[in-house]
Amino acid sequence: MSHLDLSILEKIPELNHKVILEIEPLAPLSMVSELPGSYYKTLKSPDKKMLCGLFENILGWHIDLADRKVIIKELTALRKKQAKNNPQLEFVDKTRGSTYSPLLMDYFDIEKVTPIISKVVFYDDLWNKAYRREDVSGSQAPHPKGTFNIDYRIIPEKRKLERDTKNNNKVDDTALGQFYLKHKTEYPMFYSTPTQREYICMEGKYRFIISIDIKLFEYLRKSAPSNNLCYLGNSEGWIDVKFEEI
Repeated sequence: MSHLDLSILEKIPELNHKVILEIEPLAPLSMVSELPGSYYKTLKSPDKKMLCGLFENILGWHIDLADRKVIIKELTALRKKQAKNNPQLEFVDKTRGSTYSPLLMDYFDIEKVTPIISKVVFYDDLWNKAYRREDVSGSQAPHPKGTFNIDYRIIPEKRKLERDTKNNNKVDDTALGQFYLKHKTEYPMFYSTPTQREYICMEGKYRFIISIDIKLFEYLRKSAPSNNLCYLGNSEGWIDVKFEEI
């Protein structure tokens, strides 16, 4: 794994540079805002948090949640020191509403976004959302109920479990939960649930005018030509990105 240069996070953000960012969708996009509920409705244009994820993707900042929490803790302490003369510098954790913890939100702002679209279609499709529930509460055992596959070697043992008193074709929930706790490593790490998700399919592009810290822009300009394999919304929403100085 190559070394990640996160030194920009030690720098006080200065949004003193203006650039044009053009995003051309290469596939249907589903850009879902925070706390979507049971229906994943797409935004018509990417928001700031999505652009932050895009920039981190271009820079190769594929950092897991545990490491991000450590970075945010250190960054919060650093910003507190830097904010003694300027309270606006205090770091605000923008994780709320999703598991994504953005790190570069303070280093750019969207001034204007213009969709340049010749054709657009919205449609719904089913999307598999991955879940992980290792806990067993009372008679509830969501993880083993959600998985379609298990290690074939434990199937004979599972067939011997106590049956549900109301439905002999089903395993008793409590027995299933205890069986799962005993055989966690023989179950898939995740189970999936079909979720209705809205997509936008368009011919055209988004044109952003953004104010940005010059150091972040230099990083992006350097990385974009060789790391322009980006996506928005989810991993299926492939896009092409271009930067232009104003």
